[in-house]
Amino acid sequence: SEATRESVEQLLRFHDFLTTERDKSETSLRGMEKDFPEIARLQTLPGLGHILSAVIWSEIGDLKRFDSPRALVNYTGLAPSLYESGERSVRGGITRPGPVWLRWALITAVNAATHGHNAFARRYRRLRRHKLPNGAKTAVARSIARCAYGVLKHGVDYQEQRWGRKAGIEMEQEA
Repeated sequence: SEATRESVEQLLRFHDFLTTERDKSETSLRGMEKDFPEIARLQTLPGLGHILSAVIWSEIGDLKRFDSPRALVNYTGLAPSLYESGERSVRGGITRPGPVWLRWALITAVNAATHGHNAFARRYRRLRRHKLPNGAKTAVARSIARCAYGVLKHGVDYQEQRWGRKAGIEMEQEA
């Protein structure tokens, strides 16, 4: 019918508009990589493309605010909570304060990284044997955050053979 044809044409025009806007945004993000080498450096981490790298870099802001990788992990809200009372100590879920978009980018990076053959994927598979999927993803997201800290602080690309099994923890000790 005529109404159906018009609706389909309108949806196609909207699709074309969104595709054009997406392409403009991606071009803009790629331009940022030239101006901000930190974004390109973050892309050397498994699971991080130009969009997630830009989100993580912009959400972290000035790295000087963080004394250590642990401080960055606490800022992300991905740190496990700990409730202590007297002689009793109970571990809980993640603490959750901090930028939502940063947590989203790190968890999304885990989803991409765990499909490859890299330290993050191996860590996920190992943790997955003992934890629920989301707990394992959160632990790997913390590893990615620690590696991002090391990459940004030391101004070097991610090298799995250098940081290896512990996914960024060795970087902490090299400083």
